[in-house]
Amino acid sequence: MDVSKTTSNHVSYIFSKEVILKSLLKKGIITDDAFSRYDQILYDRYHIDASLGVPRPIIKEISEIPAPATRSQDSPYLSLTSLAKEKDSSSSGYLIQCWLRETRTIEFLRTWELQNNPHFNDTGYHDLMEDLRISPTTFTAKKWVEATGAVGIQSKAGKTGGTYAHPEIFCHFKAWLFPEYQYALIQNYMQSSTSREGALS
Repeated sequence: MDVSKTTSNHVSYIFSKEVILKSLLKKGIITDDAFSRYDQILYDRYHIDASLGVPRPIIKEISEIPAPATRSQDSPYLSLTSLAKEKDSSSSGYLIQCWLRETRTIEFLRTWELQNNPHFNDTGYHDLMEDLRISPTTFTAKKWVEATGAVGIQSKAGKTGGTYAHPEIFCHFKAWLFPEYQYALIQNYMQSSTSREGALS
């Protein structure tokens, strides 16, 4: 693996653990045991090893470790609806639709699915993009899931309904909503990249 890819993986791992997982743990969304399991999943997913100065996480039980992107209720999916309400409580659904309609958003969602969902229907993605180009219509999370078999976003009905997403997708939406958060992400990346380059020199 080249230095650029290694650095990118290292930054992604540190951010996912220190910002996302620890936030979920602090809020009580996941338990200590779940934190350890997800930490090890991230460690393996981003091909981290001891040579990077990061020891492999130790967990008490390693059986039935959940996949990083599934429809399991154990997955730490976060509410895009609640996040959108923080920006504008009167039009959270509209904000999500606006985000979904952007070409870059759809391309990002496709990239995420190709990396995490072996059953992703890429033909459905291309058909959907063509339909949107020819006849612009309301684009929703439900339509995305039905067309492509996506697992990164979930649309739920009922009392606790709304649009939910995997933490990585949640971060993309949050960065789109809040410029200050996007800036913080860039700062985090630059600081981690500088630290990594210094360690390699």
